[in-house]
Amino acid sequence: MTDASPLSFPDALPDQLRIDELLAQASVLEAQDGAQALDLLQQAHALAAQIQDPTRAGRGLLQCATLEWRRSAYGAARQHAAEALALFRQTGDRAQEAWALRLLGNIHGVQSEYGPASEFLQAAATLSRATGNAACLASCLNNLGIIANDLGDYAAALEHLFGALQTYAPGDQHIPSTLNNIASLHRKLGQHERALEVQQQTLALAGDRDGEAHPLMATFQHNLAETLQKLGRHAEALPLLDTALQRTQATGDRLTAMMVYDSLGQSHHALGHDEQARQQYDLGLALAAEVKQPLAEVRLRMHCAALQPSGQLEALEQALTLAEATGLKAEQLEVHDLLVTLHREAGAFGPALQHSERARQLERELFNAAQDRRAQALQIQYELDRTRELAQAQQALNEQLKQANEELDAFSYSISHDLRAPVRHIAGFATLLRRALGPDASPTALRHLGVIEGAAERLNTLIDVLLSFARQARQPLQRRAVDLGQLVGELRAELAPDTQGRVVRWEVGALPEVQADPTLLRQVLMNLLSNALKYSQPRAEAVITVWAELGEHGWVISVQDNGVGFDPKYRERLFGVFQRLHPASEFEGVGIGLANVQRIVQRHGGQVWAESQLGQGATFRFSLPA
Repeated sequence: MTDASPLSFPDALPDQLRIDELLAQASVLEAQDGAQALDLLQQAHALAAQIQDPTRAGRGLLQCATLEWRRSAYGAARQHAAEALALFRQTGDRAQEAWALRLLGNIHGVQSEYGPASEFLQAAATLSRATGNAACLASCLNNLGIIANDLGDYAAALEHLFGALQTYAPGDQHIPSTLNNIASLHRKLGQHERALEVQQQTLALAGDRDGEAHPLMATFQHNLAETLQKLGRHAEALPLLDTALQRTQATGDRLTAMMVYDSLGQSHHALGHDEQARQQYDLGLALAAEVKQPLAEVRLRMHCAALQPSGQLEALEQALTLAEATGLKAEQLEVHDLLVTLHREAGAFGPALQHSERARQLERELFNAAQDRRAQALQIQYELDRTRELAQAQQALNEQLKQANEELDAFSYSISHDLRAPVRHIAGFATLLRRALGPDASPTALRHLGVIEGAAERLNTLIDVLLSFARQARQPLQRRAVDLGQLVGELRAELAPDTQGRVVRWEVGALPEVQADPTLLRQVLMNLLSNALKYSQPRAEAVITVWAELGEHGWVISVQDNGVGFDPKYRERLFGVFQRLHPASEFEGVGIGLANVQRIVQRHGGQVWAESQLGQGATFRFSLPA
C-alpha cells in the first residue's frame, strides 16, 4: 500500500492506539468519503508495518480491501485481501482468516468468477464452522446462495439461503437481506404470492429500530412493489414506490432511485396515467448520466418509448445500441421483439425480418449460456460435495488420531505411575540389604547391589522422562511472537558451562520472528543445540551453525554440527521414544529429546527431519508455518 499523510495525534498515544483510532475513523468515513477513508487505512497499515504488528496490519488491509471491493476497485481489493489472509494465517487468527477468505469469494463473485468464488466461500464456511464464527458462516451461506441463484441452481440456492437464516443470531441486521434474496428467487421461479409473503416479512424485520431503518429499506420496498406489479396490483405498488423514492433521495442512493422511477412509470402506465408515467421515465433518464447503470437505463428507454407518440423507433434504437455496447443480451432480445412489432405495424417487413432473425439468434445464445451456467453450477456443486466429503473424512481421521494419542498418553501416564512403586521397592530393599550386610559384605555382593541400585536409578529417570513426555502432549499451545535470534542467544548462554575446556565456534545467521509457544519452542532448540554440542565433543573445534530460510509453506530452521553424525539408513529411528543410535557409554542421554522435538513441531503444524553421514556431522531441520 502507498504511504499517506499522517494524522495528528498526542505524542503520548501508543502506536497501537493510533492504529485503532485510524481504523475507527475510517469506518465512520467509509459511507461519506471513501477516498479519505482509504487514506486513513493506508496510514494505519504503514504504522502497523513500522511497529511490526501483523494483527493490526491484517485488520487494516482487510478493511481497506472491503472498501475497495465496494468501490469496484477489484484488482486492489483482491491483492489487499490476499495480503491480509497471509498475515492472519501467520498470526494464527482463524476468525479473521475466515473473513478474509469470504471477502476474496465476494470479490470473485461480483466479477462472475463463480468457480474461485465458491471455493473461497466454501473454505471460509468450513473454517467458520470449526471456529464457531456464526456471523461469517451465515454471510458465506448467503453469498453461496446468490451464486447458485445466478447459475440457475435454484435448489442449492434455497438450501444455502435457508442455511444462512438458521445460522444468524436473533436480530442480526443481515437477516432481511437474506430474506430479500429468497423472495427474489421465488419471484424468478414465478412464485409471486410466496415471494410477496417473504418480502412482507423482510419489511417487518427491516422496520425502524431506534429511529433508524435498515440501510437497504428502499431496495426492499422497491422489490415488494415489483412483486405487486407482477400480480397486477399497481394501485398498491404506487405508495410503496413513493416511500422508497423518498428514502433514496434522503440517502443519495441514485441507482435505486433510477429503478424506482422506472417502476413508478410502469404502474402509472398500467393505471392509464400516461402523462405521469412519462414524467417518471424522464426523471429516471435524467439520472442515467450520473449513475451509469446500463441495465436500468436500457429498461427506462424501452418503457419510455412505448409512450412516445413520435420518435418511438429512435428511442428503441438508442436502447438497443446501449444494450449491445454493454452486452445485455436479454434486453437486446426484448428490444428486437419490440422493433419487430413496430416495423410490422408500419409495413416495413424487411427490417422486421432482420430484427426477428437477430431475436431468434439471441434466444439460442441465451439458452446456450443458461446451459453453460447450469453445467458450471453442477461442476461447482460436485467440487463442493467432494471437498465436504474429504473434509469430513479428514475430520474423522483427526478424531481417531486424537483419540489414539489421548489413549497412548493416558497409558504412558498410568504405566509410569504404576512402575514407580516396584522401582521404589527395589531401591529401598537394596538399601536395606546393604545396611544388613554391613562392613563385612563381600566385594561381589557390593558389586551386585551397585548394579541393582544403578538400574533402579536409571529406571526411575526413564519414568520421569516418560511422565514429562505424556504431560507435554496435554498442555495447550500458547502461541505468541517469538524472536528466534534472541532465543538462540539465551540458550547459548545457558549452554556455556558445557563448552568449558572446549573450542566451540558458533555461526548464527539472521533468524526471524515466528508465532509459536515460547516454552515449547525453547525445548525444541535446547534439544537440538545441546545435541549438537554433545555429538561434536570428539572434534578439536566444534562448529555449530544455525540459520533460517523462508520456504513455500513457512520458515525452515536448521541446526548443523560437525560431530560424529549417524548412519542415514537409521534416520527414521531418530525420533522414536527411547531410540538411540549411539551407545550410552559414548554419549549420555535416555533417547527422549528428539521424540519431544518431533511432537512439539508437529503440534505447531510443522515437520522435523535430519540429514547426516557417519563421521561427517548432522543437520537437523524443522519447519514452522509462516
